[in-house]
This record gives sequence, structure tokens and C-alpha cells, in this order.
Amino acid sequence: MAAPKTQGAVAGLEEQDLESCSGVAGVDCEESNSKDCILEPLSLPESPGGTTTLDGSASVPCIFCEEHFPVAEQDKLLKHMIIEHKLVIADVKLVVDFQRYILYWKKRFTEQPITDFCSVIRINSTAPLEEQDNYFLLCDVLPEDRILREELQKQRLKEILEQQQQERNDTNFHGICMFCNEEFVGNRSVLLNHMAREHAFNIGLPDNIVNCSEFLCMLQKKLDNLQCLYCEKNFRDKNTLRDHMRKKQHRRINPKNREYDRFYVINYLKEAYPELWWKSLL
Repeated sequence: MAAPKTQGAVAGLEEQDLESCSGVAGVDCEESNSKDCILEPLSLPESPGGTTTLDGSASVPCIFCEEHFPVAEQDKLLKHMIIEHKLVIADVKLVVDFQRYILYWKKRFTEQPITDFCSVIRINSTAPLEEQDNYFLLCDVLPEDRILREELQKQRLKEILEQQQQERNDTNFHGICMFCNEEFVGNRSVLLNHMAREHAFNIGLPDNIVNCSEFLCMLQKKLDNLQCLYCEKNFRDKNTLRDHMRKKQHRRINPKNREYDRFYVINYLKEAYPELWWKSLL
């Protein structure tokens, strides 16, 4: 599965630019001569959890060496692999499970040479030979990488749907209304329906939401920090904030705030099955 070599595609790559290389999407690469299919189904790594850093948080290993980086410091790992190992991963922000993605390629790179999977980018191609250098681009032009990304999306959708079903059936939910401090025990829908009916605060149908407790905690924290949930302005005290949200009809979340996307099941459907997502809007 030899990948093509590309010379002069990136010229004058400076070290300070290396952090941004993990988002490369438009490098001119010829199509590989390999088949556009994977004869065997991909074997995805099990959900990682055994590898931790010194502070106890989950970590991701370098594909090539024994260095580990916290999951939350993904950019540091990408920078390390570019500087130390000259590997660039294209469109990395579109990888939905970075940890499993890295573990998969760490195993595959021990089985075959890197040039079987990556396009080769020669930088400073017009300079003397000793000043030239090669970088390796891993991207979804490679059928195996494209299928891996798609399978990771479908796997995450499967896990999200299982979590959603568990929350639907959970009768041990406990929550407090953000507006009147009334307590609710039982199913999450009781609290959500209360806030929609009594306080005109509607974040969507309960069956469309996942990780509901985390969602409500995030919203409560914003209110505790005296921030309007819609315009996201901060106020000097709770009474001023409450009056503002009531008078301006800001008892709703900001639809442009992408941090809420992960709490709505339809966004996972959009990633894994875009053709079905469009049909769901009709």
C-alpha cells in the first residue's frame, strides 16, 4: 500500500509553523496506486483507560516513541510528532476519537513502513541537498485512514445512543431547577419539562439530549458566574441577571455556541451518517 512521494509541496516550513501543520488539508498528493478498499475489517482499539500521566489523567502515546501526553494536551503531542518524527496528521480536528486513532496507527506503523501509509513532503526542495528534509503526511486520501475515521465516528454514535437510552430509562435522576430551586427526583424529563413549562426555558426535547447532567451543570455554572445563557454578557448580581433574562426573553441558550453541540444526539448522527442527517431534517 505504497503512498506517493510529493516533492516541493511545502517549501520553507519553519519550526514556529509546525503547530498549525496538524490541520493540513490541501497538500497536493497524487492518488496512491493501492486499491480503494480494505480487504479485512479494521480492528479498532478497545476504549483506552489503562494509560495515565503522573497526575492520574488519561494520556495518549506518541505513535513512534514512549512519550505520553494528557488527552487534554493533544496539540503538544501533535507538535512533538511533527518536530521529533516529522509526521503531520491532516484534518486532525475531524478525528472524533483521537486516542483510539493514535493507538490504531501506532500499531500499524510497527507492522509496515511509514511510507506505505503516508505521502512524503520534501521541504526546501530548491536548497542544497543537505538542507532538504522530508515530512510524512497521514490523511484520509489513504483509504485505510478514511475508513478508520468513519468507523470511529460510527463507534462514537453507538456509544452515545447507548448513553442516551440509559438516561431515558434512568429513574434515579436528581436535579434542581435553575430558576426556582425546586428539586426533582425521578426521570430527567420531569425537570426539563418543568423549566420549559414554568420558566419558558427550553433546551429541546429530553429524548434529543445526551449527557444531560453534565449539560445542566454547565448551564448552572454559567448562571453562578452571573452570565446570561443567550447573549453571554456578565452582570453584577443575580437579580440584575434574572431581570435581564426575563425582560429580554433570554431564557434560552445561544444557538451559535458550539460547546453545546455535544449534548445533542443529532450532531453525532450528522458526523457518522450525513446522508441520514439530511433526511432527518425533511
